[in-house]
Amino acid sequence: MPDINSIIDYSQHLKVLYVEDNHDVKESTVVLLKLFFNTIITASNGCEGIEKFKQNSIDLVITDINMPQMDGLTMAQELKNSDPDIPILIFSAYNDSNYFLEAIKIGVEGYLLKPIDIEQFQQSLAKTVHDIKIKREHKAYQENLKAKIIQKDKMLLEQSKHAAMGEMIDIIAHQWKQPLNSIVMHASMIEDSLDSMDKEVLENEFKECYSNLNIQVDYLLSTLNEFRTFLRPNNKLEKVTLKSIIDSTLVLLKDDLMSQQIKVTLECDSQLALEVYPNDIKQLLINIITNAKEEMINNNVAFDAREIIIRCFQNSDKIVLQIKNSGSVIDEAIIEDIFTMNFTTKEQNGGTGIGLYMCSLICKKYNANIKAYNDDYAVFEITF
Repeated sequence: MPDINSIIDYSQHLKVLYVEDNHDVKESTVVLLKLFFNTIITASNGCEGIEKFKQNSIDLVITDINMPQMDGLTMAQELKNSDPDIPILIFSAYNDSNYFLEAIKIGVEGYLLKPIDIEQFQQSLAKTVHDIKIKREHKAYQENLKAKIIQKDKMLLEQSKHAAMGEMIDIIAHQWKQPLNSIVMHASMIEDSLDSMDKEVLENEFKECYSNLNIQVDYLLSTLNEFRTFLRPNNKLEKVTLKSIIDSTLVLLKDDLMSQQIKVTLECDSQLALEVYPNDIKQLLINIITNAKEEMINNNVAFDAREIIIRCFQNSDKIVLQIKNSGSVIDEAIIEDIFTMNFTTKEQNGGTGIGLYMCSLICKKYNANIKAYNDDYAVFEITF
């Protein structure tokens, strides 16, 4: 039996609805209830009880059965339909098994016979209040745990984003090396041409260098814009086509994939649109494509066989995104685990198991489903 003093202390903060049509019984019972509760709301029949329940934040319902307009069992059934967790105690002057069985069927927490046995009534109240306390503490614990999990996932997403930023810096350095070298080369050509005495030759060389410099600068500016967009925090949902997101992602990864001689084939309906934070989908694509690239390298796939096929299409009311690579197949023994946090097959190469787990979190954010399977080679499929 729970400590009665601690139960009374807790019950003072609860709000009870007491439904009874007999005025004298109601007054005497309220006196007992005041030992437990500071706030007691009364009603004289089931219809009034339901209205009072709707108007107030009720923690516990106590009701008689036999009342005008609507009896206590009917009211209890309607309240349970509205809020299955609301605890209900029933008083009855009828020692009838049919009433008792009906109360059990409804799911009430207690059934007490009149005249009220004060000790039994206090014990039932104490037990019911104790159950309310335990359930609410459990609910608070679950909500706190859920909040911590959400916070942890946010931290992991940030860590993943920072790791992606590091990778992006490496890609920027690699991607800008060639156009910067080209700019230096053309600047050198201009300097050398200044020694030319032929005005027509000098003018033609200047025009060609100017044109080539503009091409390289435009390329640098376009890639810079893509990197800036990717590294900016997500702050608003946008309705964008899936193809435009994929195209932007491939701009970021273009030189990295080219350096490994990886061919990318894109088959995508240009009309398919999603309401998303675009950077989320870019990060998802980067994780999967980078994973595919590493598989091809680690498995020594021949350069002429390295390919990533990206398809997106409408399937009924769903949008499907498929990414297939020629790197390898996924071991069926682990295929159910690859989206689990910290699961990795690349420990020796510094794998953390975060990338694909982040993909699963991003998909969950949009109520999308992600799965992996083998179709000659590994396929990752996301359904929005």
